[in-house]
Amino acid sequence: MEPELAEAVRAARGGSFAWDLVSGAIHWDAFVCDLVGVSPDDFTGRADAFFAALHTSDAARLAAATAEVLERGGPYRNRYRIVHRDGTVRRIEERGEVLLGPDGRPARVIGLLLDRTADGPDPGCPAVATTALTATPVPVSAAGPDSAADSFLLTITRALSRAATVADVMAVLTDIARPALNAETLLVHLTPSGDVEDIGSTPLHAPAPERLHPLRPPAAAALRQAIAQEQPVFVEGISAPPPAEPLTRSWAVLPLAASDQRIGGCIFGYPGVRRFDERQRHTFTALGGIAAHALGRALLQDAEHTRAAELQRAMLPRRTPRIPGHTVAVRYRPGTAGMEVGGDWYEVLELDEDRVGLVIGDVQGHSARASGVMGQLRIALRAFAREGHDPSEAMARTGRLLADLDTGLFATCCYLSLEPATGRLLAARAGHPLPVLLDASGLPRELDLPGGPPLGIDAGAAYPLSEHRLAPGEGLLLYTDGLIEDRTEAYDESVARLLATLRQDGPKAPADTGWEGLADRLVRARPAPGRVQDDLALLLVRRD
Repeated sequence: MEPELAEAVRAARGGSFAWDLVSGAIHWDAFVCDLVGVSPDDFTGRADAFFAALHTSDAARLAAATAEVLERGGPYRNRYRIVHRDGTVRRIEERGEVLLGPDGRPARVIGLLLDRTADGPDPGCPAVATTALTATPVPVSAAGPDSAADSFLLTITRALSRAATVADVMAVLTDIARPALNAETLLVHLTPSGDVEDIGSTPLHAPAPERLHPLRPPAAAALRQAIAQEQPVFVEGISAPPPAEPLTRSWAVLPLAASDQRIGGCIFGYPGVRRFDERQRHTFTALGGIAAHALGRALLQDAEHTRAAELQRAMLPRRTPRIPGHTVAVRYRPGTAGMEVGGDWYEVLELDEDRVGLVIGDVQGHSARASGVMGQLRIALRAFAREGHDPSEAMARTGRLLADLDTGLFATCCYLSLEPATGRLLAARAGHPLPVLLDASGLPRELDLPGGPPLGIDAGAAYPLSEHRLAPGEGLLLYTDGLIEDRTEAYDESVARLLATLRQDGPKAPADTGWEGLADRLVRARPAPGRVQDDLALLLVRRD
């Protein structure tokens, strides 16, 4: 901090702090150390120094407030009391902001601690988290310990209700529950089979701090006991056996069981000796039940997604034929949200000695049914193309077939036949995104390709035939809308974003990491971090 700014903060009776939520490391300036009652030389950079000084009546409220702000991110304000070793009470106002990382998860907390002791008792709630710093505090009587515990559990339940996968559930427990409960570590072990004997044979949710390794045997024993008895186990101080360094930890060990299924267990770990009072034990017990139901649902969702993705991949080409004088790269990625796999496909068809076919398509919907219709269309289009029909006629016949099948689904598709020796392209398009042509320098433009309606909508639809030529050094990108679509923006804006990415990255492809590298970068650039709603397919071809 600049000296002038530091002086201004001190003039306001405040100090600055930063909290790394990933590593747990905390930085306090000298003023904050003084507020908390810790010598700067003795401060270890761990949160337990703060929570040890926190007034016991404010702990539950602060946990609830912390969970709330970690769930949503952004600015907040907290008020609470700190008790020094000599019994002196300091009234603190905390103003800060939760910063999100590139993955959208909470990464850091930065802010100020302001000494409000001289202002007298705060008529409002000692611990309040708000989206705006001007929000009216909640009266103390409305936010007692029991109410605060309920608020914490409500926040966790709300966050877990949006968690569709096991990874999502772990993110909630790691990003919200662990820091809100001031736990140093969170160890999780899943046993969907119900067998607890293998606990301890593999790492308990690695990575764990290296210094905790000597405590793995007693941790595994406590976890087996909690799961077998289906009751939490609270260890209020256990030390590593010699010759390990002096190491004492306290644990809240929770069984994870739902619908008569032993899912596993988790351990919230604390440094040193910690006493869990009755209210805290009730909170942990309730948290274990909430997390277990969320994990049970997520495990089922993950299994269904895996089966659907395997079905989809089984219907895609097992190999991509070589095109003489050309470089080809293909990608398929299923959606990651529940059953969000569907009917996206690509294909390179070996037609005859002079021609190959390039196909990209997308069946409406995200389900195993969409995958099944995709398989039918892929077989049909392949058959019509190998009969010698040009792209226009092959597309029309495939559209009539889909309409006759009466599946209630439609599909978009783009089919081009390519003469590798000359670069000649014949193309037809059925409601699909326009292919992108990259010139020899890698600069992109959409290919002018008139089209007809999606397949299956009109059995009598015609699809105009267009002719183009792929010059040496030029490339062609065929893709489905899952590569670019962002529901927060207009479709034209999504296309413009893709072209901007290609303008920035495309010229590097031939000389840098090649067409395969460009395909990977395009997939990584897709919008919506975290769970992706739509699957995607892309096909890149360059005439060398």
